[in-house]
Amino acid sequence: MTDPIADTSAVESEPCAAIPGAEIESIAGKVKRTRAEDMTAGKACTWVFELSPTTVNAGLVMGNKDGLSAIYAQHASGSLTTFKPVEPIDGYPAVVYANGGEGKGNCTLAVGVRDDLVYHVIPRLSSEHPSYSDPCGLAAKVAAAAIKHLKKS
Repeated sequence: MTDPIADTSAVESEPCAAIPGAEIESIAGKVKRTRAEDMTAGKACTWVFELSPTTVNAGLVMGNKDGLSAIYAQHASGSLTTFKPVEPIDGYPAVVYANGGEGKGNCTLAVGVRDDLVYHVIPRLSSEHPSYSDPCGLAAKVAAAAIKHLKKS
């Protein structure tokens, strides 16, 4: 990786700090509430939008020390139902993947911010959301905003 993001400590402890409120709203719509959640592999932020039941969950996956390589290994072992490398996001490699749960308005995007760390973005969009037909496009915009802020910290 050519430009790994070394210091991610601010977002590790405060995952919602990855993207300012006005910026997430310009990408995905009016936010009703935001909550940080302890996930099995690290803290994530869930933005709940007024256009219910739309949510976007995003955060660094601290429990995965193999970065994107772990997702490629899952694919190689045949344990994923979706696996699609996508255009790099702000120069960082990315993949859309799933192990079930695919469906309209859903996407799971992982971006390798360094060799041992990925940033996940998981939109779950209602059918009324403007990005319903392209949830991975929305995920890419959210990831790009987070990477921009991670690089500044």
